[in-house]
Amino acid sequence: MGTSDSSNRWNILDRITPNFHSWTRPKTALFLLCFYLITAAIPYWLTNQIAAWRDVSMFNPEHAIDGMIPYMPWNIIFYFSFYLYFPIVAWYGSKSERRDEGLMFHQTLTASTWIACLVFIFVPVRVTLRHQVVFQDDLFNPFMTALHSADPPFNSWPSLHVFQSTLILLVMRRWLIGERKWTMGLSIIVWVCWALLVLSTMGIKQHYLFDAVTGLAFALTVWFFVCKPRLNQIEY
Repeated sequence: MGTSDSSNRWNILDRITPNFHSWTRPKTALFLLCFYLITAAIPYWLTNQIAAWRDVSMFNPEHAIDGMIPYMPWNIIFYFSFYLYFPIVAWYGSKSERRDEGLMFHQTLTASTWIACLVFIFVPVRVTLRHQVVFQDDLFNPFMTALHSADPPFNSWPSLHVFQSTLILLVMRRWLIGERKWTMGLSIIVWVCWALLVLSTMGIKQHYLFDAVTGLAFALTVWFFVCKPRLNQIEY
């Protein structure tokens, strides 16, 4: 079982979760999920509303490739699959032997999302690709309509869909390798689904290629220079 590593925990969490290591797994998983929703998802929503209210775009990152990628309404399935990543990583991070890692990861995910939100506020970019969306009377039309209604075309770069999904898969890969469950078959399935998620951000015209590339670069930077070193410091 992992030892308590309070040096990696935010002080406020020490105060509100004094018995963190004695919690049941479902309670821990629910806490980690709610922690993310409150500290990261809400700031994302607020910054998007602020950017839409300001209606300022600092530059246009559109590339010729963005116009070459066709609108693919079925991509909405993989775009929405993004929201499955969070309960999954919360559940795996709540195991008794890795709770310090699970909490540290969610802290890092939150803090790095705040950095992205600062970019959204100070270097906003408006996505001007939605005119390529062709609404049809099909299964996917209601989902696209709901997405456009709820999500103004800002918070462009780095793409949080790409950034957060990549960071989550990297930590999940680490944990599953430790349990000897990261098989070749699972690896192929997981990374293909992730690639389709990344493609979906452009396939439904929510993001530019630039957003996806910067999201991936941000994820790799956070993983190799922040998250992985801190995970390695946790003692067992």
